[in-house]
Amino acid sequence: MFKFIPKSKLLVFLILLCTFIFGFWLRHENIKGGNIVLDFDQYEDLFYTYKIAVDHELPIIGRAIYGDPRIHHGVFYYYYNLIPFLAGNGSPLASAYWNSFFNAATLFVIFVLSWLMFKKVLPGILSAIIIAASFEFIKFSNWLTIDTVTIFTVPLFYLGLWLIVIKRGWGLILSAVSLGLSIQADLTFLYLIPVFIIYLLIFKPQILTLKLSLLSLAAFAAATATMILTEIKLNFAGVKTLLNFSSNFGETKLPYGQRLQLFLQDFGINFSNNLFPTRPDLGIFIAAIIILITLYFLFRPKLAKQEKSAIYFLLLYLFSPVVTLILGYHQKPWFLIGLPPAIALISGYAISKLKFRFLILLAILAIVSSNATIILNRPSKAYQLFNSIYDSTSYMNYQLQVVDYTYKSAAGLPFAINAVTYPLYYNGMWAYLYNWYGKENFGYVPGWLGGDQLHPYDLLPKTTNKEKYFYMLISETNRIPEIYKNIGRTWAKEKGELIEEKTIGGFTVQKYAKPQAI
Repeated sequence: MFKFIPKSKLLVFLILLCTFIFGFWLRHENIKGGNIVLDFDQYEDLFYTYKIAVDHELPIIGRAIYGDPRIHHGVFYYYYNLIPFLAGNGSPLASAYWNSFFNAATLFVIFVLSWLMFKKVLPGILSAIIIAASFEFIKFSNWLTIDTVTIFTVPLFYLGLWLIVIKRGWGLILSAVSLGLSIQADLTFLYLIPVFIIYLLIFKPQILTLKLSLLSLAAFAAATATMILTEIKLNFAGVKTLLNFSSNFGETKLPYGQRLQLFLQDFGINFSNNLFPTRPDLGIFIAAIIILITLYFLFRPKLAKQEKSAIYFLLLYLFSPVVTLILGYHQKPWFLIGLPPAIALISGYAISKLKFRFLILLAILAIVSSNATIILNRPSKAYQLFNSIYDSTSYMNYQLQVVDYTYKSAAGLPFAINAVTYPLYYNGMWAYLYNWYGKENFGYVPGWLGGDQLHPYDLLPKTTNKEKYFYMLISETNRIPEIYKNIGRTWAKEKGELIEEKTIGGFTVQKYAKPQAI
């Protein structure tokens, strides 16, 4: 079947395929054992997909951003997640493997972009290997939320822009669609619009006809149609809020110097997490070395014109998030999710410029080894993935251990549960897990002893009060004030007699017998 493909191209394809398989295997190892982030936002997104698949409702308005009901994310992710949801009967594992496929497949996009930019195979191959092994990439593969898909769509946006540079007009349509989908997934990527304007000023593409521009504008409008409808339905509340950004968001209160300091700090962390995650202290130094090597070749007098343009484009890609500093700085570990592909791209180029081949081989082996070491040794430290945000209670493996314990402890008898989990008074976590995992593996679901839940959080039936046992599930996360945990314990003691208590991955699980059963 490959007889019409030149041997050199076939070899490149086989290398890329093997690199992708290796990358997907590392992502599998990362997911193994249920090492998946499932916190409030993740359950919210899963429930949106549940409403499409089960309730046959087609959402137009996404969930509120940062808890502000005036601004909403797009709904693209909910539909993107529909295929694995249906295939896996609601299993987050299926969604994680779906994410992992696109996460690893980014290496093909970056390889094509690198090859078109530099007209050489080696920089693209090196960039692809970095993406396959990168801890920064891999940690987003098991993070099941709306932002995740941008690690694939943002490189497509830049690929489209470079296609315009080399006079492929359809690249503008590709960029328009990718931009729309990226904004659907995370409103932060509105910053790509001023980046596009800067790109036009620098590269002055000559092929942007009126027809092509109108087609691309239509493509962008189609990709963001649900967000446009949302604004119309909500009387442009989101637009008004963003226009008054400085008075609505605390990030704008940071001094510019502090914003730049935070950016450089996270910029260095991104470099270390992509290249040498075992040495996070070297991140900013690694970034400096990579950038200096690139600048050295940029200013060489004999550098070909296209390669010089490619480096300028690469630097624009790498430093494009700086645009956001005008408004503020969002101090979350996913704020720079658009950056890892650019780091892989510039690193692949810089390493390919090393004079001796054995140095190139040594560098890439060191990068793969450092990243693989973190991934393969980390399952016992799952909650350290986003350790500034999540704790062990945010991970599916520990949550499912709680579910398993309640069923096995109840020994097949009907039982009921109540819970103190984050956020308070919402039972999304246990409703989803017992409805998906519990029903599938044990054939029934427990009754719910807590307050009334709105759909779709009402997947657990109200208790019949005929159960012999009930369980109080208390999340010991520091995001819940201790007073509410104590209220939960007091409530349970008033309803039954404590007969067993276990600690499972940050959860306190108390088993009670109802008075009539004693």
